[in-house]
Amino acid sequence: MDDYKKRKMTATLKSAGIKLTPETYVAKAWVKSGLIAALLIPVLPILPILAPVIILLAIAVLFKEFRLADEILRQKREEIEYELPRFVSTVSQSLKATRDVPAILQSYQKSAGESFRQELEITIADMKSGNEETALTRLESRIGSTMLSDVVRGLISVKRGDNGVMYFEMLNHAFKQMELQKLKLIAMKQPGKVKKYSFIMLGCFLLMYLGILGYEIINALGKMF
Repeated sequence: MDDYKKRKMTATLKSAGIKLTPETYVAKAWVKSGLIAALLIPVLPILPILAPVIILLAIAVLFKEFRLADEILRQKREEIEYELPRFVSTVSQSLKATRDVPAILQSYQKSAGESFRQELEITIADMKSGNEETALTRLESRIGSTMLSDVVRGLISVKRGDNGVMYFEMLNHAFKQMELQKLKLIAMKQPGKVKKYSFIMLGCFLLMYLGILGYEIINALGKMF
């Protein structure tokens, strides 16, 4: 593993909350896959037809383990992005009274969701122990969200003396529009799901009807003969 991939995987594992080194993480994936592949030894002489299934399962487990950290980080990113409109609205209102960014983050942390609260806790600790702008930049790089990047850019500009109120009000409006678009997409997917379940229910009713009809026909034929 080259240095770039190692640094990238280290950052991903840290953001995902997986306390393993990149080497251990990769080795764990190979071991799990290898244990499944080892089933070929007892199965191959008895049921060779199952060999392709075991090989495919081993490959699937390997790719799943490799993607585990990215999947955890993706879910975390989605949870944080879902909360960002409320956070931006809070920042917009708070800036009218104070320009103390760490205090604003600390105040919001109390009501934040679990994923965002953890990230804010890390960021606030970084801000207290080092450069505040660097701490905000680290927050952006850990999550890798374009929405969060816009928020961090605004917070850094406030740290540098900009007003920030108008920026966060505009950002709040933009995030609300994005949230509406997401809700519309979810609503558009619902009719398809409803239609699918309707067909399933219709099939069940038809099976019940045909079963009862078949039972009655068999009984009638039995009485005739």
